[in-house]
Amino acid sequence: MAPQLPPLDLHAHIDPSTAPADLERLGAVVFAATRSPHEYESVRTRRDQVTIWGVGCHPGVVESQRDYDAASFASLLSSTALASEIGLDKRSMVPLEEQERVFDSILSALQDTPRIASIHSSSAPGRVLEALEARPISGAVLHWWRGDESQTRRAVELGCWFSINAAGTKYPSAVALIPLERILTETDHPSGDRASPAPRQPGAVVDVEQELATIYGVDARAVRGQVWMNFAVLVEEADVHDLLPPAVQRMVASARAHTD
Repeated sequence: MAPQLPPLDLHAHIDPSTAPADLERLGAVVFAATRSPHEYESVRTRRDQVTIWGVGCHPGVVESQRDYDAASFASLLSSTALASEIGLDKRSMVPLEEQERVFDSILSALQDTPRIASIHSSSAPGRVLEALEARPISGAVLHWWRGDESQTRRAVELGCWFSINAAGTKYPSAVALIPLERILTETDHPSGDRASPAPRQPGAVVDVEQELATIYGVDARAVRGQVWMNFAVLVEEADVHDLLPPAVQRMVASARAHTD
């Protein structure tokens, strides 16, 4: 299975003006995180073949947090399989209490409209877990997770998924706490792949796969296959299959066939 399925990048930042053909040439399935509903509005009507654009409200973007509107965000969720980038960030200029209000509102919307949710938790892993415990959702993916051992175990118990980038693999003992069956790959381009070999671009997760193979003691091709099987389960959990591009639906079907 692994050779016929492309790299999977569950979290990358892409200029909305990038042409669909340029994204197809990446040779990967990429989930593109936006930082605000306004940014998502600029790509909402796109019909990319292998790129899935998410509606986001980044906790570190003052304007996005300030202008957040619950009804508008909930409406935008109906048009995408992905809520990204959302969450909490203690380093943000936005007061944490305001971030928590926005995040709680988004989680409430996700309870009503499940989606794959790529969650930012920089310097606030415990607060993110508290929010998820208060409002449990399906499809929660902890992006660039840096929680401690007890927090990671707590997140696993909550049913969270984890998307790992090259920067994250620099902490192998922390990654090893996560069951391989809960792992997904990401670049978080252009931040999480700063130390990656060229080409540094969305979808370039081969180095991440190789590091994960070392951490878990498996073949790198097996990592690709496992990530796709994990993704197929995530898609079912979040009930977003019909919102994915047809080409990606076929890839999910292929991955699912190897889990049955």
